[in-house]
Amino acid sequence: MRWGLWALGCLGALCGARLLAASEGGMKPDADPLALHVWKARHEMSLLEYGQVVRTFNVALGRDPKAGKLIRGDGRTPRGRYYVCEKRPQSRFHRFLGISYPNIEDAEQAYAKQLISTDEWAAIFFANLELAAPPWSTRLGGHVGIHGYGDRAEVPVDWTEGCIAVRNVDIDYLYDRVPLGTPVIIDN
Repeated sequence: MRWGLWALGCLGALCGARLLAASEGGMKPDADPLALHVWKARHEMSLLEYGQVVRTFNVALGRDPKAGKLIRGDGRTPRGRYYVCEKRPQSRFHRFLGISYPNIEDAEQAYAKQLISTDEWAAIFFANLELAAPPWSTRLGGHVGIHGYGDRAEVPVDWTEGCIAVRNVDIDYLYDRVPLGTPVIIDN
């Protein structure tokens, strides 16, 4: 847990710098201009602007929608706070907004269970601090995101490998409006 304490210090320094910049007029600490909020149990995702719902979408999730993601290939959609870390204009399922799974909390839990190495934990930690894409090649998996149905018929069943799927027209709408770094909150 030596890395955990060191990283916590780094995180505190980063947060302090962000609050200082906010207090000097650089940014607002409590304002997310845009955010996506997913409610797994309701199969809904909302696009929020400054906390107000702009639009709501029906979603399909991983094959086991009630559980949180644990490891690569488990077919589960993660739970937690993430951000959009990648945008692909073309993908297997139309368009793709990659999210930052695994996040720091996912990495902490995996490290405690000895599922990832110290180096993998550190790579995930620093990618999250930089709002970059975390490594997607660990035992935790990755390439989780929000995408369209592609060529699939629109069916309300959960069929993804852990992603959040919306109609192609909905991913087109989101892709054009959601920038990198947008928070993505996934709740039960």
